[in-house]
Amino acid sequence: MERYVEIIRDGLTLRGMMHVPDDLSQPVGMVILLHGFCDDRNEINFVHTELSKRLCKDGIASVRFDMNGSGESDGRFEDMTVSSEIKDAEAMLAYVQAQDFVDPHKIALHGTSLGGAVASMVAGRHKDEIKALSMWCPAPDLIYNLREHKTLCGTDVSDIEQIQCADAEGLKMGYAFYQDCFQLDPYKDAARFDKNVNIVHGDQDITASCQCSYKYKEIYQDRANLLIVPGAEHRFMSFAYRKARMESAENFLRKELK
Repeated sequence: MERYVEIIRDGLTLRGMMHVPDDLSQPVGMVILLHGFCDDRNEINFVHTELSKRLCKDGIASVRFDMNGSGESDGRFEDMTVSSEIKDAEAMLAYVQAQDFVDPHKIALHGTSLGGAVASMVAGRHKDEIKALSMWCPAPDLIYNLREHKTLCGTDVSDIEQIQCADAEGLKMGYAFYQDCFQLDPYKDAARFDKNVNIVHGDQDITASCQCSYKYKEIYQDRANLLIVPGAEHRFMSFAYRKARMESAENFLRKELK
């Protein structure tokens, strides 16, 4: 079953879609899916929609919201920051914890690109509430590169302090996003998480270097499974690439939450 859902976070309405299995004879596991920078709850080529449907068939519920300033949710993209997305994710966590059909001991986070970095930070900050963490091509380097090199996904934005914004694929990234990066350390937050992790990355990714995933593997050590897909870039634009990461995430989440 799919149903449209809304939550309110600091006066902003976040809009999303929830998938709930038909059999609710006992509480079920839940996955919160977090989308990437400049995307929405369905993600590129609807991969989050597909993952949600697969999980539902496996007897696992899921919810995917548009972050503030993205998709159908309230707010302006130019006002969005990583910290505000963390607040969005925390509101989503509180929402699913309040659902009586959800097993509170079986809640996982899944994130793609910047959503992966956000998921890792939220998992670290809420480690006692999160059972497992799944990431596709996580992009904490977006944060580190912006503050250290003034680059945004490989694009020079060295004039950001002068013009107070940056062009993000035709969207206006506000100066607050840049300033916020100086307050964050994704790997430090991520390191607090002490449960199992699954990571998939393409070795031809030039948007978010696969070195990010190697770093996560170094942090999580034996608790993390890392799949590097030869030839895959950031969007996994082939049947084989898509299948590899979809099955990796689904199998991991099924094992952790069923």
